[in-house]
Amino acid sequence: MKLYTDYALTKTVRESEKFVTPKNIFLKLLIFVVVFYIAQLAQGFVLIIFALPRLLQIYAEMAEQEFISQEELQQAIADKVKNLTLDPSMTRIMLYCTVLSTLVIFFFCKVIESRKLSTLGFRKQHAGLQYLAGLAVGFVLFSLTVFLSDMLGGLEFHGLQEFPISGILIMFGGWILQGMSEEVICRGYLMTTILRDHKPVWAILINAGLFGFMHASNNGFSIPAVINLTLFGAMISLYVLRTDNLWGACAIHSIWNFVQGNFYGLPVSGLNTGATIFSTSLVEKKDLMNGGAFGLEASLPCTVVLCIAIAVLLVVPMPFLDQNKNQNQDQERDLQA
Repeated sequence: MKLYTDYALTKTVRESEKFVTPKNIFLKLLIFVVVFYIAQLAQGFVLIIFALPRLLQIYAEMAEQEFISQEELQQAIADKVKNLTLDPSMTRIMLYCTVLSTLVIFFFCKVIESRKLSTLGFRKQHAGLQYLAGLAVGFVLFSLTVFLSDMLGGLEFHGLQEFPISGILIMFGGWILQGMSEEVICRGYLMTTILRDHKPVWAILINAGLFGFMHASNNGFSIPAVINLTLFGAMISLYVLRTDNLWGACAIHSIWNFVQGNFYGLPVSGLNTGATIFSTSLVEKKDLMNGGAFGLEASLPCTVVLCIAIAVLLVVPMPFLDQNKNQNQDQERDLQA
């Protein structure tokens, strides 16, 4: 059985003459952590501006109440702030703020590392088709997860909802930006930076593992959640390498989250996303089958689907997926950012 490990993106990254990054993998990771937190600070700063009126309201309400101790007051404020972060309206704002993270990564790669967009996996050729294919793949993968969870008694469907089309479209736009942001950070930047001087297996494992723990602060985070998020990171990394393209991965990530939260009406990594096309609830005491508060991403059905997808990407010949490898991409690799 042949493993598909010869990736065109590896050659693109390694042959790029202008790509300033240290060879030591620990220095690469240290730089990534610094850049990642700068990106999060930029995103968080704007988010706080939008949330400031409601934060001030919370503090005003707490000031008018009597508490036994300072610790009790601080805990009450912390609970109110946590509830605010879970509010669907704040989720929408947060999704759109992720564009700032993407811009920070683009700036760092272009100005500091002197990289071209081609070394991040962005290809102009067939970009639209790659994105549409990614949307289809993401929809099918998550729908299979829903199907398995339902068959195993983890979900209960309540039918079609009355939903505002504008609300659904706003969320779809937000997920497009959010999915792209995480793919640019983890696959476009981190994975290719490691790929510059190290074997693909290390680039996949490291970026996928860090991607899993990036969600540690989410509501309902658990060991099954980090396992499945790591598997998701590995699966989508292989998809990027097989297609030699980041556009499809951005689409898979975005539609995976949108379908999860605003099509089936389930928690997205512990987040409540508001408007939904279908209403679906998690059956109590079936956390293994539905992921509990974190959602299906922490479930056994999700583990099964992701493992199958990884196996397919590793061993199944797919000429339509690998078509870019058979084309002359010299002109594309010289594409300027």
